[in-house]
Amino acid sequence: MEKTSNKNSGGFVKSIFILSVGGFVAKLLGAFYRIPLTNVVGSYGMGIYQLVFPLFSLLLTISTAGIPVAVSKLVAEKTAVGDRYAAKRIFSLSLAALSVLGLVCSLLLFVLSDSIAAMQGNADASLAYKLISPAVFLVCVISAYRGYFQGLLHMTPTALSQIIEQVVKMSVGLYCAVKFMPDVLKAVNGAVLAVTLSELAAAIFLAVLYFKRKDKQFNTVEVKSDFKVKPTLKRLLLLCLPITLSGLIIPLTQLVDSVLVLNIIKQTNATELYGLWAGPVHSLLNMPVVLTLGIATAIVPAVSEHYAKDDFDGAAKKAAFSVKLTTAVGLPCVAGLIVLAYPVTKLLYGGLSHEEISLASHMVVAAGASILFLSLVQTSTALLQAGGRLYAPVLFLFGATVVKTVCCVLLLKNPSVGIFGAPLSSVICYFVACSGDLLYIVYVQKIPLSLSETLFKPLACTLVMTVFLMAVRNIAQHFLPNAAAVFVLIAFGGLIYFVMTVLLKVFDKSEAERLPVVGRYLKKMYGENEK
Repeated sequence: MEKTSNKNSGGFVKSIFILSVGGFVAKLLGAFYRIPLTNVVGSYGMGIYQLVFPLFSLLLTISTAGIPVAVSKLVAEKTAVGDRYAAKRIFSLSLAALSVLGLVCSLLLFVLSDSIAAMQGNADASLAYKLISPAVFLVCVISAYRGYFQGLLHMTPTALSQIIEQVVKMSVGLYCAVKFMPDVLKAVNGAVLAVTLSELAAAIFLAVLYFKRKDKQFNTVEVKSDFKVKPTLKRLLLLCLPITLSGLIIPLTQLVDSVLVLNIIKQTNATELYGLWAGPVHSLLNMPVVLTLGIATAIVPAVSEHYAKDDFDGAAKKAAFSVKLTTAVGLPCVAGLIVLAYPVTKLLYGGLSHEEISLASHMVVAAGASILFLSLVQTSTALLQAGGRLYAPVLFLFGATVVKTVCCVLLLKNPSVGIFGAPLSSVICYFVACSGDLLYIVYVQKIPLSLSETLFKPLACTLVMTVFLMAVRNIAQHFLPNAAAVFVLIAFGGLIYFVMTVLLKVFDKSEAERLPVVGRYLKKMYGENEK
């Protein structure tokens, strides 16, 4: 039994690793794409570019957030008991539902583009909304395929499709931006069109992969089950509603930012300020969050599989490990980005003016803690969904969004705070949401989370790393060029943190040996020899 458990845990950690690496590579490509794009179109161009995405993300969430997670959960439950026929039918239902919903959302976005741009305070964004509208339908199709693959714990298709999206978006977007400059609007619209083309490429890739592999891999068990369309569709929809509502909150907070910043800050450069916040700053903050997104994505089918087998102890162990792993990854990312905010921003966005680089780096510092809180929101929300507590994260996120909106209005109106009201209110928002989720997990879902193991040990490792980084930062910057200093400091900080995790035994022996890449080294350091 222990052997099976270890094997399952290893597969779960491998799923996290694949999704995290794929997501990180995709986000890294996206960040590198935004660097030259920002340098080509400037802060005003990025302001227009970023205005489109909050509502775009909101529509994507309405049409895709619930069904893929529900699909992965139901597919995992069916495959856990050997019913692959039902798993395939669930996928077919989800693909049909998502296609219809995506088409409706795409048409609405296209038709209402002029009104939306005017409401946001800049009519220049109207054409961009039209160009990106087909992407909503395409992402819906993509999400159905990803949900099916993830339910089978096949994470590679999701990871590869994310990378394909970024490669196409980056290559086509930069080509269009350079070609159409100095016409900023044409350059931005070309970059937005690249988003639609990237989703088309990813959709084709996943469809081809599915039809190529289904006869060899996914149809190996062709057992006719008692699958019924109406009860399954009803359960699918009941699962989708709270998950969709939960997923709506983050893009809704971004939409709130896009409306409030341009309408409350009465400065001529309001679009530029929003462009810095929603462009370079968001990119830097979101990059480490992607590392933990793999945990949240993998946890739903993995824990659902345990619940389907009534293995509550196994579900609790994976849940606790997921929260610990999220904290252990998120904390050093927060500290490292805060300490190195200016040199990293200067390295990646050197095309901005000195004043813009300085302002963006200060916003990174102000919002740095949101990396950990948002990472914990992702993981804890997934844990609650996997355990059937579907509406709890919705309530906590909704309350957090109300708090964020109030704080954002009050802070943005304060001249001494200004644009910093957006990052500060984001930190407050995600702190409120993750606190509610974690308390619910511990006291209602009855999953024990040790403060010492989950928080205090990773925090101690992070503090030691931070002290060393601050001690050598000025020396490295004095003797090395900025780019070299950044890479040396990141490597140095990572090494210090790794050594501290070993010394303080952040992960116990069984957890450490299952960690990808570093597991075998940690196993030896803990004194376990290979047999």
